[in-house]
Amino acid sequence: MPPSPLPPPPRPALKPKPVTPLPLGFLTRAAALPGGRTLAVALALCVQAASTGTNTITFSAWMRARFAISDDAALDALNRLSAAGLIEADRRRGRYAVVTLLIPNEGLLGVPV
Repeated sequence: MPPSPLPPPPRPALKPKPVTPLPLGFLTRAAALPGGRTLAVALALCVQAASTGTNTITFSAWMRARFAISDDAALDALNRLSAAGLIEADRRRGRYAVVTLLIPNEGLLGVPV
């Protein structure tokens, strides 16, 4: 009689990625700004910042295409967010904008801590 096969080793448990809360105060201030796509740009920046783990993001054509934001709407939204003091944008001719989010230290509900 052949020996019975050994059961496969157990799979290692996947560790869930820590969830970064959305900066609701930042998004609330962005939602109050005029323009149809300003909130969409702010949300795209927050999602990219959370996924990369940094507040400095290159606002590339790939990001604009992923969130269905036209070049003109992106330019207007970056101007509005910058004027409101929510971001700092380094824009140069022929380069993608490098955006730094100016997110204050806030709790889960957008209340400054």
